[in-house]
Amino acid sequence: MQFFDLRRFAVLLVILSGTNLLLAADAELAKHITVPTGWKGEQIMLPPSFARGMQFKGIEEARFSPGMFQEKSNTFFSYFFVFKIDPGSELTQKNIERELLTYYQGLSRTIFNSRKAKVDTSRFSCKLKKVVPVDPQKIYPEGLTEYSATVKWIEPFVTRKPQTLNLIIQVWTDKTTRDGYLFACVSPQEREAEIWQSMQNIRDSFYRSLQK
Repeated sequence: MQFFDLRRFAVLLVILSGTNLLLAADAELAKHITVPTGWKGEQIMLPPSFARGMQFKGIEEARFSPGMFQEKSNTFFSYFFVFKIDPGSELTQKNIERELLTYYQGLSRTIFNSRKAKVDTSRFSCKLKKVVPVDPQKIYPEGLTEYSATVKWIEPFVTRKPQTLNLIIQVWTDKTTRDGYLFACVSPQEREAEIWQSMQNIRDSFYRSLQK
């Protein structure tokens, strides 16, 4: 697995510093994630230092497409993340909307602050719509719920302009450990774009690995 080049994206040190250290003790989740060459990623604690108001506690594994920070790329700001959430949190639509809104508000605010700039996050939004999962391969975890979502925010890393992110979110609770899981594919691209199939293939590989 390739990790973020923090020298190139030095501003991310603001996010990944402090308590957001790589958790060597919880490498199990990362072992199930396989990505193509060129994808990079990181593991951080939940709640992250940039969004202390989040109520979910656990870890996040994120993987970023090769064009993640290239505005003209057809994979600009396209990535996926997996939350492994400690037992006790309800993965309801309302709770997920609240947590992701807090996450993106905090992320944008922190990056803008690191650049001595201000951003109004009060108009950011996160809206989920429940959809029927399509699982022809029968690989989804038992009890999985799927949502189609949009996040409207101000992208802080490259453009510093309003951006609408499309998300496909799948959540479930492990019947044995009671850990919650949230797998989200994210991109500003329309759903017909190739990047969505790429992320779906990665997600399918993740689910197959979980079953082994």
